[in-house]
Amino acid sequence: MKTKNTLILGSDHRGLNLKHSIYSWLMPDNPDVSSRFDIDIIKDMGAYDDKRVDYPDIVKKFAREKKNATHGILICGSGFGVSIAANRHKHIRAIVGRSVRDVSMSRRHNDTNVLCIGADFTGTWQAKRLVRAFFCGEFEGGRHAKRIGKIT
Repeated sequence: MKTKNTLILGSDHRGLNLKHSIYSWLMPDNPDVSSRFDIDIIKDMGAYDDKRVDYPDIVKKFAREKKNATHGILICGSGFGVSIAANRHKHIRAIVGRSVRDVSMSRRHNDTNVLCIGADFTGTWQAKRLVRAFFCGEFEGGRHAKRIGKIT
């Protein structure tokens, strides 16, 4: 039996609105509608309002909680800042996803566990497509596992 997915979310002030849109889409308020992608728990590590916040502070909190989650999504203006900060933690393999192909390939070949999105470059519709690819993609293992082993 496949285990349920768990998700950690985080954003800076520039990614706040997109983060809320993704959260609402993943976990509908309607109790008769189940979560998308069989998500059991979602933790939001901030930001919680539109006051300026430094993304490294959000990522630091995020990284502590990510150890207990199967998936993570980080959002800032470009996606680059949160990606750089996240990849400083050895249990995180993060990419900035701009296309479904980027995200699918990273899941299959790199076993990425954090999707970073740039809110300044990605609308809600595209973000949903990226998140779908992130949850639906599976690591192929094989020759890729050996490579991932070398970086972990």
